[in-house]
Amino acid sequence: MRICILEGDMSRTGGTERMAAWLANALCPDHEVHMLSLRLGKGAVFYPLSEGVRHDVVPTFPGKLGIVKQIRWIGKYLKEYQIDRVINVDMGMGFYGILAAKGTHAKVITWEHGNYYNNWGSRLFPHLRRYAAKKSHAVVLLTEKDRQNYDTHIKGHAPITVIPNPATAHDHTYDLTSRTILSVGHLLENKGYHRVVEIGNKILPSRPDWRWVICGEGPERPRLEAAIKEAGLEEQILLPGLIRNMDAQYKNAAIQVLTSDMEGLPMTLLEGKGWHLPLVAFDIMTGPSDIIESGVNGYLIEPFDLDAMADKLAMLMDRDDLRQALSAGSPVGMEKFSEETILSAWEEILK
Repeated sequence: MRICILEGDMSRTGGTERMAAWLANALCPDHEVHMLSLRLGKGAVFYPLSEGVRHDVVPTFPGKLGIVKQIRWIGKYLKEYQIDRVINVDMGMGFYGILAAKGTHAKVITWEHGNYYNNWGSRLFPHLRRYAAKKSHAVVLLTEKDRQNYDTHIKGHAPITVIPNPATAHDHTYDLTSRTILSVGHLLENKGYHRVVEIGNKILPSRPDWRWVICGEGPERPRLEAAIKEAGLEEQILLPGLIRNMDAQYKNAAIQVLTSDMEGLPMTLLEGKGWHLPLVAFDIMTGPSDIIESGVNGYLIEPFDLDAMADKLAMLMDRDDLRQALSAGSPVGMEKFSEETILSAWEEILK
């Protein structure tokens, strides 16, 4: 089967791009896989693609008709390479892939990476989501909760399949001596990192041997740095920036925390689960509750109760036995995120 994965910018470093690269690499042994990026802002693909994946960048056309010309170019590409399936990576890309596939034999799958309510602050995005949900041949969502959102709000949508993101269970011995709290992700306002400073102020000064490390880069850095300095926590809340190989960070952490306003199915929590970390997150609409079983492998906290999160973290920081028990519970529920299970589900929908 000839498959074209259509993505916004494969030079970005987010979970969406990571999953697009994973799927392309996983499919290419048995299929002819193409990947098209609308742009390559940083000049190079961030997450490595297999040699079997052909990657091209859609030309940029000037003027008001630039998007129309891009869609036409994609359509010609689909015809030239006789593409059978188009996978739009995120609902906003559905607009491109659906229109480009008209006049070809390609079937179109649109893949949601957030949730129904996650519109990235755009007034246009809800309309793009509705268009993609109705006009695609199939829609892939990350969680059953989000299927309920689509069923409630978009009548007559395309058939929906729920396929979560994959995670790898590592053969790793949890480091009980670690005194590091880990958070991972772009430094964006909706990731809620401003809350780290408030929570940290409640629990870190009395525990000087503990550090809270936030791995990632983004526009919120100046605001975070200022807040950390004002709180006098420069030695305990650290911003090391973008780290390409996160394995060492997960291996050396004691606890992983997610403070986001909204997620689809957060890759960072899945990765932490694979490294046997106790997980703590706000119980937002979708994501954490699919990964964390409260009291078994972590804790779900009422959004956005900073005192409750501080209390749970303080308890974990002070009790080695509790961290060890939650780490031991990390395999619970892991089977539904196995790469074999996820790839099999994708093969079925492609058929």
